[in-house]
This record gives sequence, C-alpha cells and structure tokens, in this order.
Amino acid sequence: MKASSLSRKNKWPYLFIAPYFISYGVLSLFPIIFTLYLSLTDWDLYGNRNFIGLDNYKQLFFHDSYFWKSLLNVFIFLIGYLPALVIFGMLIASVIESKLIRSKTFFRLSVFSAYMTTPVAVGIIFALLFDWQGGFLNQLFVELGWMNQKINWLGSAESARWIVIMMVFWKNLGYFVMFYTAGMASIDRSIYEAAVIDGASAKDVFQRITMPLLKPINLFLIITSIISGLQLVEEPMLLFSGWASGSSMVGGPDGSTFTPIWYMFDASFDSSAFKYGKGASIAYSTFLFIAFFSIMSMKWFNKEDKGR
Repeated sequence: MKASSLSRKNKWPYLFIAPYFISYGVLSLFPIIFTLYLSLTDWDLYGNRNFIGLDNYKQLFFHDSYFWKSLLNVFIFLIGYLPALVIFGMLIASVIESKLIRSKTFFRLSVFSAYMTTPVAVGIIFALLFDWQGGFLNQLFVELGWMNQKINWLGSAESARWIVIMMVFWKNLGYFVMFYTAGMASIDRSIYEAAVIDGASAKDVFQRITMPLLKPINLFLIITSIISGLQLVEEPMLLFSGWASGSSMVGGPDGSTFTPIWYMFDASFDSSAFKYGKGASIAYSTFLFIAFFSIMSMKWFNKEDKGR
C-alpha cells in the first residue's frame, strides 16, 4: 500500500508539467523538426514534394550569390552599428549613473523608449524621414537652402546601407544603455572610492574598473546583437516597400539591404517562387551561422580571460 500510494504521488508532478511539454512539442519542437525535413525537399505551392537531400544547401553555399550577398550585408551592418552601440551605450550609461544626473529613472526611460518601438513602426518612421519626394529631411534641407534639389537617399546602395545602420543603432541604443546602467549600478561603490583615493583619474577608473567588470554584459550584448542582426528583416523591408523608395525593390538598390531572413521570406512566399524547401534551407543555414558566430564570440572572450 505504501509503495502504490507513493507511486501515485510521484505521478502528480508529471501530470502538472505535461501541458507545457505537450504544447512545446506541438507548437515548437514539431515545427522545428518539420522545417528541417522541409529543407531537404523540393516543395512548392502546388503540392510537389520531392525529397532531394542536401541539394538545397549545396545550391545555397556553392551557387547562390544572393545568399552570400545577404550575409555580407548583415556583416556590414554589424560592423557599422555594433561598435558604435558599445561605445555610445557605455558613455551614455556612465553619464546617467554619474553624479551629474539626478533624475536617473527619467533619462533611462527616455533612452529606452526607442527600443520599445515595434520594428514596423521604426521602418515607417525612417521611411518618412528619408522619403525622396515628401521626406522630412529633404523638405528641411531645401527650405534651409542647404541643397537645391531633393536627394534620393534610398536610391543608392551606399546611402541605403547607412540608413539601415542608423535605424538599427537608434532602435537598439536604449537596449545597450539599459544593460550598462544596470551593470554600473551593481558595481560596489567602495571600489571606485578606493581607486579615487589611490589617485586614479576618471579615465583610469572607467578603463580599468568599469569596462573589465562589464565584460559579461558585453559578451551577452554582442552575442544577442549578432543573432538579431542575422534575423533583421522588418526594418529594411519597410524602407523599400514601394511608397518610400519610389518603387518596390526587393533587397534595396543593388541588393544592398538584402538580409537572409528577407531572402527566406521572398523565396518562400513570393508569387513567382513559393519554394518552401529553399526557404527552409535558408532558415537553417542562417541558424548555423548564428550558432557559429555565437560560439566564436564566447571562445574569443574566454581566450582573453585566460590570457590575462
């Protein structure tokens, strides 16, 4: 009797956690596995489903220039905005946490409010700013006499890339500042006081105390930024939806703002394609790059720690 009652009691925890695992399996695990299978087929809208193995991946990695260009665009974006986010995020956070600022909560919320804006809204805002015909910047510069004719900001590859970099920087700056302010606030004040007593300048304190203690936060922010950068799609897609750029350009001028997820969406749901197998292979290939660069970033940070 004791053994049977004990076994009944042991069943209750599994019964309570079963709904979570069932929902996870149906809504998350099954789509992941099914997408992997889908990437190994030549599946289109009309129900043609042929198992082709790794042919989609071979086509992507060895013959598809659009896929590599989309990855190159993402790395150009990351090189453009990630160092700026780290530098300006630390500087703004240090100013907010300094004795110069009294209403710290107000400034934290003011900076963080941009990050709470949805990607679709961010894309529309920047489209309104840089619209060729009725954009705010063109109207302002013409009225001030700084230029004689309007500039098609979204019409050239170079300016289009810089606009995407500025857009991502503006949106994510508050995210970086939030983590840096939390990290700085958690540092023991006695460490700073001891450094000041020993004659350390504000620059030395920032470089030798604040920055090393914020290294775990830097690791987290860099990895998450790489992941979000490789998943970038809504903001550039809204910029080149047609009404802002003057014409509907997939990937922007010369494919300068094409991203892997945009390519996946275009391959899977474009009216002339509907190649679900190819779209699934793009998704899994992007995941492999995310995993690779995340692991490399962690190893690089760990190597620096061991070197010290």
